[in-house]
Amino acid sequence: MSKKVIGSDGKVYKQVVPSDPNRKRTPELIVGGIGLLLSVVGLMSSFGAAAIADAFGGGGIYTLKMSLGLLLAIVSFILLFFINKKRVLIGWLVLAFGLYILFFCGVYGIIGGIFYTITGIMILARK
Repeated sequence: MSKKVIGSDGKVYKQVVPSDPNRKRTPELIVGGIGLLLSVVGLMSSFGAAAIADAFGGGGIYTLKMSLGLLLAIVSFILLFFINKKRVLIGWLVLAFGLYILFFCGVYGIIGGIFYTITGIMILARK
């Protein structure tokens, strides 16, 4: 919202202020919410394939990767609500978690990882 001030000539002007540190972060929340939804759906559907891969010599590593990816997706979404507190730290964390989901969760985490990577870049780019 802009603040209106009355100038010395009696006219009403809009006061220009620097960017608000408590700005709304709706785009980040929307893209992060889409990333959460896609990550949860993708990673939950991967547990069957991970169980079969672990049964044939995986040693539990595939299930662990998918479980960690699911946990990081949920933590990333929770971090989005604290962007205005520590914007740079949360931006890097969301970006790192998104890259983990993208590269280490196989085919099931690609779309969700892309959305979280985009969210992390958006947080770092918007001041």
